[in-house]
Amino acid sequence: MGILFALLAAVGLAVGTELQHRGVRAQGGNASPTSVRGFRALLAQPVWLLGALLIGISIVLQLSSLLLANLAVVQPLGAIGLLVSAYLQARRTRRPLAPIKRLGIALCMAGIATFVIIALVVGRPEKVTTGSLVGVLITLGILLVAAFLLLRVRKTALATALSAAVMFGFVATLAQIVLTDLIKNGITPVSIAAGAGLAAAGIAGSLWVQTAHSQGSSTLVLAGLTVIDPLTGVILTSVFFGTLAGASGGGVLGMLIAGVVATSGVLLVARD
Repeated sequence: MGILFALLAAVGLAVGTELQHRGVRAQGGNASPTSVRGFRALLAQPVWLLGALLIGISIVLQLSSLLLANLAVVQPLGAIGLLVSAYLQARRTRRPLAPIKRLGIALCMAGIATFVIIALVVGRPEKVTTGSLVGVLITLGILLVAAFLLLRVRKTALATALSAAVMFGFVATLAQIVLTDLIKNGITPVSIAAGAGLAAAGIAGSLWVQTAHSQGSSTLVLAGLTVIDPLTGVILTSVFFGTLAGASGGGVLGMLIAGVVATSGVLLVARD
């Protein structure tokens, strides 16, 4: 059931992302989508609001999937949304997909499929401790500052989309901690700290996603969210929570190669 929810979330995220992209582009370049004026303009766009609703539903489905299955398994399934996004973009632009983008999608799908299969075999339940959570939050703080500084000097569509994707990798990781802790123990310092980190990452990621929409294609935004996001989550859970502690060297190497293949696909799909 967790995998089914993840697949439905992937489709909803793809459609919602495409609709929000149209909404951001429809309001023109009169104001940044992250400014107060720009955000008010977006709220006046029905297509953007519909996209936000679909993304909200997708988030609920994704959170439900995280309660039912390991993050390393369900999170990478979002790459399915790339197929939907590519199809929608081709219809909107009335141009067939370029061969290079078709190759990119194939690499994304092959890389993520291999990644999920290996994760199913070698993954183990995560073990969250106070120390490991502090490590995640410190890493989040460092990357937030680093991304902010990077985007001040190099605010390209790719840099913005990747920064947003990394933040949402933290969101998925911390959301699983919050939900699991709330169900088992109620409100505790762990859930409060993880919730605060989740909020910070979610706000930063959301702002950067809207900026990426104004700079690049919807496929670029979704490519980051469906490949870089889950890779970030898996790296965090393996480093800090030991989900791959029992994996053999071959298994880890296989996941690394699959991740490189999927990331290469993102760079090809994102080419405009």
